[in-house]
Amino acid sequence: MDTERLLEIGSRGIHLLFDTETIVSAFQQDADRLRGELDGRFDEVHFAIDGLVKIEAANEARDFIEDLPASVRHVLVLLYFELLDGKLRECAVLH
Repeated sequence: MDTERLLEIGSRGIHLLFDTETIVSAFQQDADRLRGELDGRFDEVHFAIDGLVKIEAANEARDFIEDLPASVRHVLVLLYFELLDGKLRECAVLH
């Protein structure tokens, strides 16, 4: 998965890896509860990220994400948007 291309497309509001329902669900999570739920499961999140970057096609990546536990999906969504936000700030025109 070409993360730069993914973020460039995401900057236009097109989020290839996540459907709207998944995004909404992730942002509705209580951050402290989510952190607690994932406490000690770093390997699982790392596996998901590692697996994603090895997948070429967006539809295959979506299928991969769909099979993950909800808490891991939510973390991936939040990480993606954190990266996207950083990319947008980096490219912002400052006056």
